[in-house]
Amino acid sequence: MAETVVVTYFAALVDAVGCHREELTVTEATVGGLRRAVAARHGRRAGELAGHCCVLDGDDLLRDDAAPIGGEVDLLPPFAGG
Repeated sequence: MAETVVVTYFAALVDAVGCHREELTVTEATVGGLRRAVAARHGRRAGELAGHCCVLDGDDLLRDDAAPIGGEVDLLPPFAGG
């Protein structure tokens, strides 16, 4: 069953998807389902970036495609710094 998830994007993902926040319909409310939905809606580049991202769901930082997600998440690309 399809669900709507509010997704907030950061860093390079904002450029790749063209917005900072949106409602996205996912066929499966999991990290993998979210990544597939981003790719389907925004294309290959956004999908590749999403594949390297962590999902912040409340206080939980998720990377496993099978991990369930809630109705509002942040999609965080890898960060580097010193």
